[in-house]
Amino acid sequence: MTADMGTSDDPWVRIGVVGRPHGVKGALKIHLDNPASQTLHSGLSVQCIKAGKTHTLTVTKIGSGIITFEGFSDRTVAEGMVNAELQVRRSDFVDDDDDSAFLIDLLGAPIVDMAGAGLGILLSFIDSGPQLLAEVKTPSGRVVLVPFVPPIVNSLGPPIVLAPPGGLFNDEDALVAGSAHDVDQVAAEDESVANDDDSEGDDGVSIKQR
Repeated sequence: MTADMGTSDDPWVRIGVVGRPHGVKGALKIHLDNPASQTLHSGLSVQCIKAGKTHTLTVTKIGSGIITFEGFSDRTVAEGMVNAELQVRRSDFVDDDDDSAFLIDLLGAPIVDMAGAGLGILLSFIDSGPQLLAEVKTPSGRVVLVPFVPPIVNSLGPPIVLAPPGGLFNDEDALVAGSAHDVDQVAAEDESVANDDDSEGDDGVSIKQR
């Protein structure tokens, strides 16, 4: 996931990518990172970023994977937004579950194990395809990739409480950022690891992308 944090308390957060034009009246297909997202609606102000340029647009219609923007009246105009990154304000997220958390809100959070020992700080997330990975910077300065799925994630805290597979945070065989293949092997050893980006563990932990 990506977010333009800047100095704002309400950052712009990527929710997907603009696709090809749909029809001849300026509509476009969109590919959301979380297909179940309900964030987009008519009248919402969004940002489309393409080739280093930021375009602030207003949604006029959204539905069935098709979006239209104010001022987009024909296919030629729409073609200018193809492959643009689509962003919304964090405050525009639909938050209808008090027991869940959005990934953007967890960045920078302290992480501990089940005994309360400090494991590090959550730096960022990586979508590896099969599962979501968290980059954790340990007290020694190493960066470890952790499958961010129940039952490894015991609580979203703060602090975030993990029950990591054995050896993941050991100095001798810690998994360093970039070793996604090794992380997948560790996760595979735990038969109960779930692979949903928006999933719930036995203790009610719910993780949502956006």
